[in-house]
Amino acid sequence: MKDNEEIQVLADLIHIDSRNGNELPVAEYLKHLFDEHGVKSEILPLSSDPAHRANLVAEIGSGKPVIAFTGHMDVVDFDKSEWDTDPLTLTIKDNKMFGRGATDMKSGVAATALAMIALHEKQVPLNGTIRLLTTAGEEVGMNGSEELEAKGYMDDVDALVVGEPSGLRIGFANKGELNVTLTAQGKAAHSSMPDLGINALQNIVDAWQDIKQGLESEVSGSTDEDLGKLVFNLDVLNAGTQPNVIPGDAEAQINVRTTPEFDNDAVFNLIQNHVERFNQTHQGTITVANTMDIKPVKGDKNAKLIQLIEQVAKKHNHDDIPVLAAPGGTDASRLLLHKSIGFPLAVFGPGNPLVQHQANEYCDKDMYLQFVTMYQELMTEVLK
Repeated sequence: MKDNEEIQVLADLIHIDSRNGNELPVAEYLKHLFDEHGVKSEILPLSSDPAHRANLVAEIGSGKPVIAFTGHMDVVDFDKSEWDTDPLTLTIKDNKMFGRGATDMKSGVAATALAMIALHEKQVPLNGTIRLLTTAGEEVGMNGSEELEAKGYMDDVDALVVGEPSGLRIGFANKGELNVTLTAQGKAAHSSMPDLGINALQNIVDAWQDIKQGLESEVSGSTDEDLGKLVFNLDVLNAGTQPNVIPGDAEAQINVRTTPEFDNDAVFNLIQNHVERFNQTHQGTITVANTMDIKPVKGDKNAKLIQLIEQVAKKHNHDDIPVLAAPGGTDASRLLLHKSIGFPLAVFGPGNPLVQHQANEYCDKDMYLQFVTMYQELMTEVLK
């Protein structure tokens, strides 16, 4: 394809409104594109909403090894009044391509698909398989990648490339994310007679102090050399109706960024244990719910996959690309659920991570076109 055709593909994808859902039209567009060029692909409707949401899987080559590339089709919401351009129309100004998803991450999806098409049309020999796992729901819940992993699409995969915007950096690890909701049930009473009630708000504050001390103790003893320490916050607290009423119920939400040394299961168990002990010595009850559970991911920064990316990038005058751990999560957290620590992983894709999820999101035009080429070279090198 010519440059203008590659840009048109991205423009078409951005024009499809897939804010926090409605990925099926994106999958249908990609399947039509693959069909036109003889690349086999399959749409897999999501079990939770098959009428609007779907994953798509495409492949070129055959046999082992299997190298998977992944990208998500959903984008975050936007307020059109905050944009200088139409968020659903790709607009190019000063070599920057503006639009919702231009960076996060329809540029990565488009670049991967176009690279596969180019290799297929050129009949480049591949000693193995390139598999594209295009997902739904990455921005909220990662249910698309969860279904792909559960259905076995990662079972035979030997390495994974995530096309999230990396700003010409290579990611090999990211912290996990755990959201925990504490719900306290007490008994409402007039503030002048507090002994007649059970203050659910006070209970949840006191229980949080116990949990906080437990997490702080763990943080002091568990630091990952690449990801650093566990990070936790009490971010939401809801209780009470007015100052003269003892609150009979309360809710708090805790966010924890986890590491392999003290992972999601360990954190949740600690919180549960503290709450159980609290309930045994206090009136009222507090219950615990796991409302988001994204596992920490850690690949191998010295893996052959990362070395090949560095070699490819160097051909395009990108020397000394940083290899680093990132604070944010990707679909790798679901796709690598049953892979061991050190599994070959690279987050490497077009776009500027500093502008994702913001108004006037953009991707550098030259970077996008360069990634179409670099992905072709990487796919070829990794299957030599």
